[in-house]
Amino acid sequence: MPDSSARLSLPFLLPAQAQKHVTHNEALERLDLLVQLTVEGFGATTPPALPEDGRVWALGPAPTGDWDGQGARLAARVTGGWVFLSPQPGWLAAQGSDLRIWDGADWVIPDQPVLETLPGLGINTGFDLINRLAVASDATLLTHDGQGHQLKINKATASATASLLFQTGWAGRAEMGTTGSDTFEIKVSADGAVWHTALSAAPATGRASFPGGATVSGSLTGTAVTQSATDTTAGRLTKIGDFGIGGNAVLLGSGADLNTLTATGFYCWTNSNPPANAPQSAFGQLLHMQRSEASRSQLVLQSAGNQRVWVRGFTGGAWGVWHEIFHSNSILGTVSQSAGVPTGAILQRGSNANGEFIRFADGTQICTNGNAPVTTDPAAFAGTVTSIDGDKLRLGRWF
Repeated sequence: MPDSSARLSLPFLLPAQAQKHVTHNEALERLDLLVQLTVEGFGATTPPALPEDGRVWALGPAPTGDWDGQGARLAARVTGGWVFLSPQPGWLAAQGSDLRIWDGADWVIPDQPVLETLPGLGINTGFDLINRLAVASDATLLTHDGQGHQLKINKATASATASLLFQTGWAGRAEMGTTGSDTFEIKVSADGAVWHTALSAAPATGRASFPGGATVSGSLTGTAVTQSATDTTAGRLTKIGDFGIGGNAVLLGSGADLNTLTATGFYCWTNSNPPANAPQSAFGQLLHMQRSEASRSQLVLQSAGNQRVWVRGFTGGAWGVWHEIFHSNSILGTVSQSAGVPTGAILQRGSNANGEFIRFADGTQICTNGNAPVTTDPAAFAGTVTSIDGDKLRLGRWF
C-alpha cells in the first residue's frame, strides 16, 4: 500500500503507526491549502518579509530567498514554515476575481466558450427557431467602440423583408423598412391585419410620397419653401405673403426695374423710391402676369391722389409703351393724344363766344352755336370738316 494518495499526495495512516494524529493533521493541512485554492499572487519571485500562516503563492520560474529552487510550485506558509506543493494540470486558482488554470507549465486564463455557432441565445428569456436572439429587458443598448455604430438588417432578395416591427400585445402596430421590395416604407396598423402606408421613399430617386395624405401643424421651414418674397427657385413651396399672395404686395426696393420682373405676383413701391420704367413716380401697385418670358403683361394702379390705371404688354422681345386706361378725370376732362394714342379723358366739353364743342378720345369733334350757323369754330379742327344744316353743326377731327 502506498504511503500517500495519488493526486494530492495526502499521507495515509499506516497499520500500527504511532502518533497517527500527526499524519492525519498533515493531510488536513494540505486539504485546507488546496481546496478552493486562492493565492496571494501569480508568478511570485520574492518571499514576503512577514508571511502569515495559511497564505499561498503561485511561484514564478526562478524565485529567490526561501523559495529558491521551487520554481513553478505552490509555496504555502504553515505553522511558521514553508510547504511546497506541485500543481497538477487542470487545477484552478484565484487571486480575487482573476481566475487561472494550471496547464502544466504556467497559470493561464481559461479559454472562453465558443459563441460563433450557437443555435440561439436567450437573455432573460427563451429563443426559438424564428427568434434565435431573444432579450427580455427594460432596454437594450448598442453603443460604439470608439467611433460610430451601425445596426445592419440584411435580406437575401428585394422581395424579402428587412424591417423593424413594433408590436402591442404581440400584434403589429407599426413597421419601417423594405418589405416586399427595396422601397423604404413606414406603415401603421390598428389591428395588425390591415396596414396603411404613411410614407414611401423610392430607392431610385429618394423622392418621398405620402399615400395616405399628410397633415402638418406649424410652419414649414428649410430650402423646401421659398427663402424670400421673390424667390423663384423651381420646386419650392410658396409661403403666404411671397409675391404678394395672401398678404401684402412685395415692396420693390432700391434699384428695382419693372422690365426685369419674371415672376407673376403683386408688387408695390413708395413715392420716394419708384422703380425704373414705371408709368409714373407716385405710389403705385403692380400686377405682373407671366405665361412665359415671351408672354408678359403688367397692370399698374395708382391709388394715392387721382385714381389712375395703366397697362402694357411684352411683345416682340420688348416691352410696349404704357397705356392709361382709367383716370379719375378720364370720363370727362381734357382729351389728349400722343402719336395718335389717347392719353387723356374720354370726353371733353367746352364753350366760348363762338359756340360749344365736344371732343372724343378717338379724335372726333362736334361744334355747334345753338340754332345759328357757326361762323368761327369754338375749337380748332384738323383736316376735313363736314357742315350740317347750314353750318349749324360741324363735324370733323381734332387731331
